[in-house]
Amino acid sequence: MTHHTQPTRILLVDDHRLFSNGLNSLLSAEADLDVVGQVFDGFEVVSAVHRLRPDVILLDINLPRQNGQELVPELLRTFPHVRIIMVTMYAESHLVDTFKQLGVHGYMLKNVDHRELLTGIRLVRAGGRYFDSSLAKPHETARHNDDAFIRKFQLTPRELEILQGVCTGLSSQQLAEQLNLSYLTVKSHRRNIHFKLGTTTTVDLIRFAQEHGLTA
Repeated sequence: MTHHTQPTRILLVDDHRLFSNGLNSLLSAEADLDVVGQVFDGFEVVSAVHRLRPDVILLDINLPRQNGQELVPELLRTFPHVRIIMVTMYAESHLVDTFKQLGVHGYMLKNVDHRELLTGIRLVRAGGRYFDSSLAKPHETARHNDDAFIRKFQLTPRELEILQGVCTGLSSQQLAEQLNLSYLTVKSHRRNIHFKLGTTTTVDLIRFAQEHGLTA
């Protein structure tokens, strides 16, 4: 008689509902995987883990109210047996390194092939670690500037992305469309950036970024 193991319980944490729903459909088709919930807001993650007791969390970096970088230490401390895989669009090596140091068990890009995604989930569930095969090492040196800048000025990855977009001449509306955010969210990020950097105008912002080697 074959030994029946329980399906792996998976919690999806991503504020892009379409992506989350697509992932849910894909994973639910696998007999050994069971999606126990979907969370769209960083503040709701800890209570959802308490309630749903997942084995594996697929966690995005950018989340409303509390981001992945803030959540990982709390989750690992509160739920030491839960395995965490970051699923994100950020391929920057400094971010991968940051999350490795925080102790996540995997890091995959959102454009990962679904077979590789399944392989990664199963390997992490079995006690291993899995980092997306496409996470290349080029541009390391170009990224060190960004890394130091983020640490020094306490910018989030999203704020850095918006700052770099502003420096290439994109308007808030264009950034909203490009990043799949609302116009008001982009405006809110820009206010935060100005506050953190002590700037008031777009010209100030661009000059500041150039002085700190953040623009090409």
